Amino acid sequence: MQPRRGCRAQKPLTDRNKRWIRLFVGAALLCPGPVVGQRASFGFVGGTHLTRDFPISRTVFTNPDIPQGPVTFDLFSETRSLLWGLAVEIDLGKGFSLEGNALHRNLHLEQRFIYPEESATGYGRLTVGTWEWPVLAKYRLPGRGAVRPFLQAGPSFRTRHNPAPTEPSQFGGTVGAGMEFRFHRFRLSPALRYTRWRYDGDYPRIATKRDQVELVTGLRYATSVPAWRFGSKKLHFGLVGGGPLTGGIAEVGRPERLDEKRGYAGGLAVEVGLNRRVAVEGNGLYRPYRAYRYTIFESPGITPREVSFEFTVLTWQFPVLAKYRFLPESRLRPFVAAGPSFRFAGNLNGFNPSRLGFTAGGGFETDYKSAKISPTLRFTRWARDPAGSGFFPSPRTAPNQVEMLVSVTF
Repeated sequence: MQPRRGCRAQKPLTDRNKRWIRLFVGAALLCPGPVVGQRASFGFVGGTHLTRDFPISRTVFTNPDIPQGPVTFDLFSETRSLLWGLAVEIDLGKGFSLEGNALHRNLHLEQRFIYPEESATGYGRLTVGTWEWPVLAKYRLPGRGAVRPFLQAGPSFRTRHNPAPTEPSQFGGTVGAGMEFRFHRFRLSPALRYTRWRYDGDYPRIATKRDQVELVTGLRYATSVPAWRFGSKKLHFGLVGGGPLTGGIAEVGRPERLDEKRGYAGGLAVEVGLNRRVAVEGNGLYRPYRAYRYTIFESPGITPREVSFEFTVLTWQFPVLAKYRFLPESRLRPFVAAGPSFRFAGNLNGFNPSRLGFTAGGGFETDYKSAKISPTLRFTRWARDPAGSGFFPSPRTAPNQVEMLVSVTF
């Protein structure tokens, strides 16, 4: 049988990393001046990774049922799968721009046994679906013409949406270089990127490869922000982000200790103004519920001890809110908003979050150049999670959710 290794909990983000994340998000939300009024481009990005998904791991052990010699157990990955997704870029001027991607990538882990007579038996293949979210500052080197080399760098975030014996780390840093080709309003941008991910954690997790090299190509279409309209109504696009003031998990569902970490919520915002007072706002919010589950680890010949396992329940929330403004001609305009919220989930870890809720909130909005900044406090009441089955009660998410959010639209 496979030898046992040490078990240690994955460490949370350090205070230094948290400060950098808060600084970056705060700068994006509270300092929109350089981006407003500039050109933006939207499109698709795709490519492939040039490195393995998992490092090669080999374990040699003896089996009494195989007297011919030791057996080798390998964990490895050899395939090169595609990565694809959406891209948005905002031109900041003087050769600088800000690019964001949403990239889907499958990680493949293969297993095999090699027996003393050199015969190999495949033991199965696991596929882990991930989304990568690089947010990169880009600098185009000085030059003229339709071809411009560029450099880019920034943080990358990663989420996982299906259960597997691995928990890919959620934070890394990316640098890259490439060439941009311009054809009228179209932008073609092949690039080579390198990402260094934070360590995943120790056994029983299977760690992914921390160093990742990708060859990607983006195809985008450039447009002007003031040109965005829905019929005769002006469309406002932007970002929304903030933090929950309440936890996302109500019950673990079994006799274990739980330590939930307050996370974040962030995504995209779109608003259609119907008149000076009334508007309809929609958000696409990503909010993970992160926690550590503590349980007693028991094994023959080993003193029982408490060990922790980090798990994440991923949710995507889509509130659609009717907004009413007070004092529409004022520089500081209070508002109230209410409407239905829809929720989808992945990486469930035994949970099954309900799909429907109702959201109400209030705040104020003000203008900064061509941008509109809107802090808001929201309360959402979610329907009760579907009941599970089994001896222990099904784990449930919290029905009441309070969030403080800030949106910047232009």
